[in-house]
Amino acid sequence: MKNLVTYIVLFGLMLGFNACSPDKFLDTPAPNFSDKTFFDSEQAATLAITGAYDPMGWYNFSQLTQWAIGDATSDDAVKGGGGDGDYAEIYEMTHFSVTPDNPLIAERWEQLYVGINRANKVIEGLTDNDKIPASVRTRIIGEAKFLRGFYLFNLVKTFGGVPIVDHILSPSEYNKPRNTIEECYAQLEQDFSDAAAALPKKSQLSPDELGRATWGAAKAFLTKTYIFEEKWQEADATATEIINSGEYDLQPNYGDLFTLATDNGIESVFDIQFAYLNQPGWLDENEGCHLEIFHRSRDDRNGGWGFDQPTQSLYDEFETGDPRREWTIISDQDTLWQGTPDEEVIYTAYDPVHNPDAVTGYNKRKGTLPASQRGNNEDQGPLNLRVVRFAEVLLWQAEARAHLGTDWQTPLNRVRARVGLGPTTISNPLEAVYHERRVELAMEGHRYWDLVRTGRGNLMNGYTDNKRYFPIPQKEINLNPNLTQNPY
Repeated sequence: MKNLVTYIVLFGLMLGFNACSPDKFLDTPAPNFSDKTFFDSEQAATLAITGAYDPMGWYNFSQLTQWAIGDATSDDAVKGGGGDGDYAEIYEMTHFSVTPDNPLIAERWEQLYVGINRANKVIEGLTDNDKIPASVRTRIIGEAKFLRGFYLFNLVKTFGGVPIVDHILSPSEYNKPRNTIEECYAQLEQDFSDAAAALPKKSQLSPDELGRATWGAAKAFLTKTYIFEEKWQEADATATEIINSGEYDLQPNYGDLFTLATDNGIESVFDIQFAYLNQPGWLDENEGCHLEIFHRSRDDRNGGWGFDQPTQSLYDEFETGDPRREWTIISDQDTLWQGTPDEEVIYTAYDPVHNPDAVTGYNKRKGTLPASQRGNNEDQGPLNLRVVRFAEVLLWQAEARAHLGTDWQTPLNRVRARVGLGPTTISNPLEAVYHERRVELAMEGHRYWDLVRTGRGNLMNGYTDNKRYFPIPQKEINLNPNLTQNPY
């Protein structure tokens, strides 16, 4: 299940790089041999594609800015941590006062383009390469196109139209201007469609291949692209393909979704892979995750960092009797893992002695692990990050059909039935979908993007329409004067 992470570590060690230096990997020639020499075997191709997966899990992307923007900048959560100065860069995001010099925004841009460049390295290294079997080339190029699309999608939703980089650039191309957002979406549609045509289905993977991109993952991101474009007919059609494929289903017990046992499980359409490899160091090649300690209660009896604290507004959004609230939000003195050696009382309320930095009185439960599973260091959490769940595919179908005036209730009520709730009582189709997305996917990094793409940004204090996209990093404009700034 964690084999992909092991390959990432091996590739980093082989080339003499580690995850602390993302700009030193495939964006420059590997030491001691040429690109042409490197791509000479199936093993080399496999190692190269795992290197292209690696930026997905980097600290400043999936482990930091994903929740900082998706949760804490929205009405679902507040930053938390050790006061306003603790990650002041995130404080800027949550107060819509981001400057072009914000280092986290700059690193998000940089790391996503490193991912794109690595994917392009793989595509160019394998295209028409008769040293590697055609079936292997087809699959790995498909994975690379999926990854290129994944990184570009995250750039586009953050910054709007950005330069499309679909090949290794020559020096004369370093000052590319921004493409339009429509051109970026067209590129995304092409990459995800090409990937879906080339990739196997999840059921065709061997156990040690779980975590690699599949037909379903590519189709899911194609659906998500259509959702952002408001192409409702196409979104309905692709979501329906995924649902009817039989490749995925809802995890029977919602409470089991964010556990090690369900990494790459029946509901996971795509996870970012993490693993505890019991290696020393900080932000090294161990490929573990910080998210568990980031979000655990800062109370000194629990020992976390207390970031991403759920709001009362989110707490109140759950209907009476909806069990998803207790599996999403920890309230003061909740007891987790009761009756096991890991039993722990979680303190979330303000306490001048133990928890002086509590803001909302709540902490995030999704992704919280028992002590026996956390790893020895803060950066060694082994739980995968759920990127697309089958429940979201059902809700994409419901949203598309709400716009089309067709049967949106069936997929939406299927999500509700999983947690023992009856059919929705909200008569307005879009309001019903928006409510269900909020409570089903709460604290998974979706809320901010949902609000801005649906024109409901006014629900966030300080938001105005000119803040739809974040500023282009100033250092990128300094390097490339053809980049135009967003009107943030």
